[in-house]
Amino acid sequence: MKSVPHEGCGTADAVGQGQRSATRVCLLGASFDTGNLGVSALAESSIKCILSRWPDAQVALLGSSREEGERHLELAGRDVMLRKVPVRFCKNIFLTHHFCTLAFYTLLVRLLPLGSIKRLAMRRNPAMNLLLETDVFIDVSGGDSFSDIYGVRRLILGFLLRSLPLMLRKDLILFPQTYGPFRRAISRRIARCILKRSRKIYSRDQPGLTYVKGLLAGAGMDDKIRFAPDVAFLLDPRKPPQVELGDFEQVRTPQSVVVGLNISGLIYYGGYTGGNEFGLKVDYRALTGKIVDYLLAQEHALIVLVPHVIPTGGYGPNVENDLSACLDVEDRFVKRHPGRLFVARGRYDQGEVKSIIGLCDFFIGTRMHACIAALSQCIPAVGLAYSKKFKGVFDTAGVGRLVLDMREVGEDEAVAAIDEMFRGRRATADYLRGRIPAVKQQVLSLLEDIDS
Repeated sequence: MKSVPHEGCGTADAVGQGQRSATRVCLLGASFDTGNLGVSALAESSIKCILSRWPDAQVALLGSSREEGERHLELAGRDVMLRKVPVRFCKNIFLTHHFCTLAFYTLLVRLLPLGSIKRLAMRRNPAMNLLLETDVFIDVSGGDSFSDIYGVRRLILGFLLRSLPLMLRKDLILFPQTYGPFRRAISRRIARCILKRSRKIYSRDQPGLTYVKGLLAGAGMDDKIRFAPDVAFLLDPRKPPQVELGDFEQVRTPQSVVVGLNISGLIYYGGYTGGNEFGLKVDYRALTGKIVDYLLAQEHALIVLVPHVIPTGGYGPNVENDLSACLDVEDRFVKRHPGRLFVARGRYDQGEVKSIIGLCDFFIGTRMHACIAALSQCIPAVGLAYSKKFKGVFDTAGVGRLVLDMREVGEDEAVAAIDEMFRGRRATADYLRGRIPAVKQQVLSLLEDIDS
């Protein structure tokens, strides 16, 4: 299958000019092992941004996996080796990479700042060695986990992980992400503790700047709080070795209008609790059905169902499983619309699924980073939002009007809005071709004033 980048949306160069070789950087809140391709897109794009500033940087993923190891990533034609260093919170507190062990050594080094103590800690514990030798810590928090909307436990674990470099008085830079909401007083206290000790704080939306400044009122940190687009705009598409799209290539013609549709398993299966915890005004399953029927009523339209979160278990049922939800939608509608509905089966990494999204002329998604994968290729994308993060990020690209907040609109209203956006897709694509290159360049310059 041929995948060609959309005209006018060339990828920004990943290799910049650094002032110092072998800068050591730890990346927190990013992983390639979760099955969530949005998190993987943030990880790869953050690394691309780091290497733009320090081309010879040694990058480690801290707390990204359960086991130590390496991961190799191809960026700008080079093989980048990443070290994976776990930080565990299990019952066996005597593990060398357990948080309690690392916190003990960290306090020891902080309270007894002697060279002999540091050398002892570094010799006895490789993870502690990494912490002490790291020049810069960068945290992306999975994009939207600097909040308690996913539970206080996740927020606390993130706080504990970030506390290690902060206790060592290392630089912590918060990459562009969403801040809040914080529904509990303890969550706000935890957030302020991290924010006050961070060297720089980047928000990926303008309202986030106001929100953070409100949390830090009187702390005198306004000059450290800045706006920057989501780093995933930098992600490069990669053609998969094989694409499982059934008869798509045989059915597609030059007249076809290919619409990508991302179904969120999290929303499709009722959220973590099944109790409409996101406060949606719509029945999401019914809405997806109405969208499919509307799209396939359009002449020459084909739908590609694109999962963006596939848990490591694969095809089985899971509240987060987009692929399972996409297969269910296919099963519900394929008989009604034979030969016009296709599912991107198989396993793809973040760059490969972006390449598949690049086949589309129009996109509708409930996973925000699936939408970013479209927008960054100058493909008009409608965001079916279930939280505040969508609007601000879409505004980054100047297309906030393409966000439909399911907490505010009804099903018929949403379909009517999609109809208007679909008909105006060519004008939107033209606009994006003029806007996106500057967005990418802004992300690449994030670290230009940071010395390692």
